Amino acid sequence: MSETRKIRILIADDFKALRDVIRLHLQRAEDMDVVGEAPNLNDALERARTLQPDIIVMNSDLPPVDSAHAAALLRKEGITSAILVISMNSDSDLMRRSFRNGVNGFMNKDEIDEFLVDAIRRVHQGERYLSPKAREAYGSIQE
Repeated sequence: MSETRKIRILIADDFKALRDVIRLHLQRAEDMDVVGEAPNLNDALERARTLQPDIIVMNSDLPPVDSAHAAALLRKEGITSAILVISMNSDSDLMRRSFRNGVNGFMNKDEIDEFLVDAIRRVHQGERYLSPKAREAYGSIQE
């Protein structure tokens, strides 16, 4: 019987406590493996290049830039990992700019408990993901 390859995840957030919470949630998912963490954009770029994760779970503010700029820089560097942004609030303008720059999903931090694992699986399958609160804020924005 062959073992299914786990989804490899890089967590990029400037708050260690949130990285720890995300890691704990993902350790419970048998099909996921946290391969690294990064507290800022420079570390995220370096670790994404070396670790080649399937998914980057990234804060909407990854010092020194927001998720739209961070995604643009990751894509410019040739990083093809899917990007799931986690935000304190649902800023529809930031979501729109982030999606345009290569983000694959967006969710609120207060939805981590309920939706994080599913969001990662969906983004990994190539879907664009919006959590319920993010979807409500995103509304009828046309890209």
